[in-house]
Amino acid sequence: MPKLEHAGKLFAVAVDTIQRVVQEEAGNLEAAAQLVAKSLASGGVLHIFGAGHSHLFAEDLAYRAGGLVPVNPILDIGYTLMAGPPSRSTRLERLEGYAEALLENYDLRPGEVLIVMSQSGRNPGPVEAALSAKRRGLHVVAVTSLGHSRAVESRHSSGKRLFELADVVIDNHVPMGDAALELAPGRPRVAPLSTIVGAAILQALVAEVAGRLLTMGLEPPIWISSNVPGGDEHNQRLAAQYPSRLRHF
Repeated sequence: MPKLEHAGKLFAVAVDTIQRVVQEEAGNLEAAAQLVAKSLASGGVLHIFGAGHSHLFAEDLAYRAGGLVPVNPILDIGYTLMAGPPSRSTRLERLEGYAEALLENYDLRPGEVLIVMSQSGRNPGPVEAALSAKRRGLHVVAVTSLGHSRAVESRHSSGKRLFELADVVIDNHVPMGDAALELAPGRPRVAPLSTIVGAAILQALVAEVAGRLLTMGLEPPIWISSNVPGGDEHNQRLAAQYPSRLRHF
């Protein structure tokens, strides 16, 4: 068997971090699941926002086999590497007014939930998304690193960081700077954790929300793979229940 010394360490750190989330964030996950389940049971839609690499979460949660149908991802190419050099997406995430203008194009309704993903929680993009959602009467669930965010100042003119604005905060317990492994003293750490842990948190939330809807006597609206028999028909039937609410579909 090959010796995967450093890869093995990364797996171990990732598992330990997720286990810490399980132990210490159960109450916050429960609170978030309750908000989402109540909103979906009333015909609402779950919205999710992320900028930079956190944009990946919005894509991952939406239109995914085994995922919830009424998920509306806040998508903007300017927040991704597809729009040009990475420095461009960084500048846009730090640009006040950009997230507000973006959210104006979405149907956000009072009582619904917006999940905001941000490792540091300090940049204007996620802070502004949370502020905008709160003004519209939505509940905000933040997935962020409290250790990182508390150690830095906000870059938004309000002086607020994401965790200070959210109704529910789920700490991903990822260390400041995101990277997990120290290969040698004095060298930059490698292997970021926030995507691994954040994805696990979101899918745990999906499972809990679906289970709660079932307990409430409702059929959880779940996508199935379009590559299995009847998949396309199933998905088209469920998507038709949310005309115009799922903006990118």
